[in-house]
Amino acid sequence: MRATFALMTLCALPQTPRPWTDLLAEAGDTRAPAEVVAEMRAVMRLPVGARVAVAMSGGVDSSAVAALLVEAGYEVFGLTARLYDVDPAMIGRAGTCCAPEDARDARSVAWSLGIRHYTLDEREVFARAVIDRFVADYDRGDTPNPCVECNRTLKFEVLVQEARALGAQALATGHYACLDLDADGQPELRRGADPQKDQSYFLHPLTADVGAFVRFPLGSWHKTQVRGHAARLGVPTAEKRESMDVCFVAASTPRDFVAGQRGARPGAIVDLAGTQLGRHAGIAGFAVGQRHGLGLPPQKPEASPLFVVDKRPDGTIVVGPHEALRATRVQLRNLSWIGAPPAVGTELGLQVRHRGKPVAARIQESADGVVTLTVLGELFAAGRGQSGVLYDGDRVLGGGIIAAATQVSGETEAVA
Repeated sequence: MRATFALMTLCALPQTPRPWTDLLAEAGDTRAPAEVVAEMRAVMRLPVGARVAVAMSGGVDSSAVAALLVEAGYEVFGLTARLYDVDPAMIGRAGTCCAPEDARDARSVAWSLGIRHYTLDEREVFARAVIDRFVADYDRGDTPNPCVECNRTLKFEVLVQEARALGAQALATGHYACLDLDADGQPELRRGADPQKDQSYFLHPLTADVGAFVRFPLGSWHKTQVRGHAARLGVPTAEKRESMDVCFVAASTPRDFVAGQRGARPGAIVDLAGTQLGRHAGIAGFAVGQRHGLGLPPQKPEASPLFVVDKRPDGTIVVGPHEALRATRVQLRNLSWIGAPPAVGTELGLQVRHRGKPVAARIQESADGVVTLTVLGELFAAGRGQSGVLYDGDRVLGGGIIAAATQVSGETEAVA
């Protein structure tokens, strides 16, 4: 590895950036720089001058973290992981992240801040741990969440290891989540203050060891504040557009991406009674809860809309009315706990999508690495492979991968 100090052309920036004073006024942020510095030092829990690594993706959030920590007096260096190669058709396309051009942006920000920057070639690890798993899960009818696995494998393992090897006392990231230590020195992960940006759902695989080493300085911030202070500090990516899509899928759809890796898997579309209603071109093109794009003949006007209720490993798509998506019981596997696992009988909140709302649930059973939850509220479209994250209020207790969801269909129950 070596530090790189090359100023490159930044990706996806607006033609005329807004003044930072306007951005902070819009956010209602009247803090003086000294107050921001004090907040950064409180979050970092490290003496001024401590060496800190920042996981720099090339976006505004991690770039702002690096700039804020430099302002706060820390010895900062950047770490960027190169995760995959990009199809030429993707270059310059908004909505991707962690691509080679984003690494160039991260180097440019590091250059502008006068800090060292290291690029790590993690394409092999990412392909094995994230892409291959994504393809395999979709191919068998699951709905994977690659961002969770990326955090677990790349950020909480690879980047933490590299940061420690380079002498860092902490690894800071641009995630919107709050991470503190309790009275016993154990990590407490809570939702970020900005409900539109909260990323605690993706961070549930945090372990006690990693939780004591990483920092999330933006947990109490809103996006407009981040952009305003990034602009105040001269960060070149202050108004760079956001990345939203699954990064390596990019210009493709999941169906086309999986088909390109393993070939298309067409199959039947059936109703809850098993009657075939049509055919589909590939199972990866569907998600539990999907209503549009089913490719079925038009229904009678009085008929209830049809939704994807299940995706079977043999390639069959099962459709039914919306009520058939309501889950009464959920099983989670591959569990991670932040602290002690909650006891059987504990009531908590179960969230099954990043933008979803937690639903009341009770731990019914915990055995052989699987937790079974009875759903007390209304939970719809809990598909196999999704992450089920458990909350106590705004605190993340842990989570796992949905292994099965018992769904109601009339007076019968179908296991997804």
